[in-house]
Amino acid sequence: MPGQFFRSLHQGPGILLLPNAWDAVTARLIESLGAKAVATTSAGLAWSRGYPDGNALPEDQLIAAIRDIARVIRLPLTVDIEAGYSASLQED
Repeated sequence: MPGQFFRSLHQGPGILLLPNAWDAVTARLIESLGAKAVATTSAGLAWSRGYPDGNALPEDQLIAAIRDIARVIRLPLTVDIEAGYSASLQED
């Protein structure tokens, strides 16, 4: 299971490095260089789509970027979604 594999990376034996990608090509490059997982950077994703950091990237653009990245890699992917696009904990 992918989630279990990603969780196991946190257990060692070494330090888990999570290089940050801002688009599909950087994610693919990270994978080709031997990373065990890929993370996203909220600022990098926003800037690569022409928006400033700080919840300015529209949700549909964020989801499109995540889909692009996930499509080109076979590694676990963790995503920085900043504030989660919700004004409250009760919102879906």
